[in-house]
Amino acid sequence: MKKVLALLPAAVLMSRGVHLWARNCSMMTKTKYSISAASRVTGKSRTTIAKHLKAGKLSCLDDGSGAKLIDASELLRVYGDACDFASEEKNAEEGATTSSHSFATPSVAEATNLRERLDKEVAERERERQQLREQIEQLQESLQLAQEGHNRATLLLENQQAGGGGWEEAIASIERRLANQEADAKQERDKLKASAKRQIEHYKQQLDAELRKPFWEKLFG
Repeated sequence: MKKVLALLPAAVLMSRGVHLWARNCSMMTKTKYSISAASRVTGKSRTTIAKHLKAGKLSCLDDGSGAKLIDASELLRVYGDACDFASEEKNAEEGATTSSHSFATPSVAEATNLRERLDKEVAERERERQQLREQIEQLQESLQLAQEGHNRATLLLENQQAGGGGWEEAIASIERRLANQEADAKQERDKLKASAKRQIEHYKQQLDAELRKPFWEKLFG
């Protein structure tokens, strides 16, 4: 009977530990914690957690990048009732919600800046489209002029091949016009020469008459 009574405190403690472990497990969404998170869960300082790790009182794992991760069962084993996983989980959820909200809802300045960038991009694309339209119109005009020139050349060639003599007639007409212009110019030059010659003869006659006058007539008029 005495042995049974002696075992009761241990049984009670074990039952309490199992109940505590079950209650904390129901509140946990993760099972491994960094030193900072373990400090918040247990209420111990980071220095104390690090000291316990170094002394071997508390075990940990390496995540591969050098950071130490402590299993939740280790925190329960060493610190027991001091562990408050619920607060840590709540803080983590609130932080995730705040971060998600901040990411999903840009500030007014960011939205305005994005709108201005989009407007500039749209204006630039419209300017490029206008330039392309103008280039297309110029190419179409050049193509039309080239086609018209090709059509005229084709007609002249067909006329020449048919014996129409289009080229010869055009050249002959130009030569006739040039000849007429040269004849008219020669006739005009001849008229000017004849007029100048008559003027010279007239002045010469006046000069001879003046020279033949006696001295006294020249003096007194």
